[in-house]
Amino acid sequence: MNKNDITIIILLYNTPTTVLENFKSYKGYKVAILDQSNDFETKKKLKKILPNLIYYKVTNKNFGFAKGINFLVGKIKTKYFLCTQADVKISPESILRLKKVFSKKKDSIISIPNLKYKKINSLKNKKKEFKKVNSFIGAIFLCDKKKFEKIDMFDSNFFFYWEDVDFSKRVELSQQKIYLNLNIQANHYNGESSSPTLKALYIRISNFKFGEYLFSYKYKRLKTIKIIREPISNVLLFLFYSIILNKKKALEKAFNLIGIIKFYKFLLSKKLK
Repeated sequence: MNKNDITIIILLYNTPTTVLENFKSYKGYKVAILDQSNDFETKKKLKKILPNLIYYKVTNKNFGFAKGINFLVGKIKTKYFLCTQADVKISPESILRLKKVFSKKKDSIISIPNLKYKKINSLKNKKKEFKKVNSFIGAIFLCDKKKFEKIDMFDSNFFFYWEDVDFSKRVELSQQKIYLNLNIQANHYNGESSSPTLKALYIRISNFKFGEYLFSYKYKRLKTIKIIREPISNVLLFLFYSIILNKKKALEKAFNLIGIIKFYKFLLSKKLK
């Protein structure tokens, strides 16, 4: 099978050097990378690992996952792209095999592997190759570029989290399908794609809550009672955990509240337009 019609696209943010070993699987593929943490040292290291690096941009501004992936998709010219994260490990052969579904299933837009914490290729299922599923996660997926663009790519209003849930919903409403490859496996060492800092925790928690509200709002599932009740409960819980000196829980509630406030601002900007 031909590798030349696949480009690997990867977003980086404060990426630990311990996961760079995973990038060796992409040596035979075209690769495009956007580093949103102003990290030129990682760029030097990856240039040595990846001979087919066709695009590498370093920025000091974090635009988020949705906008970052849309940006990289706009920079590539191949028929397919494999979107993956630094903490995902997949064999080069498995990447190529993910493409098989597109010739077998004409309605396919996304092809995904099993995400497991076992040895790659340990799964055997000879009776059935593919399974139609309703959703995928952004950790790793192979996608038809033109079909991705036709369904308007990721909604860049989502910063981090929920953009894959939203895109899955739009795929469901279209004539396209997402297929799980039952005999292809990848390892996802969840949470190891960026260093665990207070800033990273803030980005994850606040944007997860914002995305939760935005998704519910887009599909008319956001209840008024939730908009009123949750901010109050988060303030009260923040005060409670602060009093009992549970810093981790207090920060979690504070970051949840910031995510909700961010959604309020988004909603206000929409109404003012």
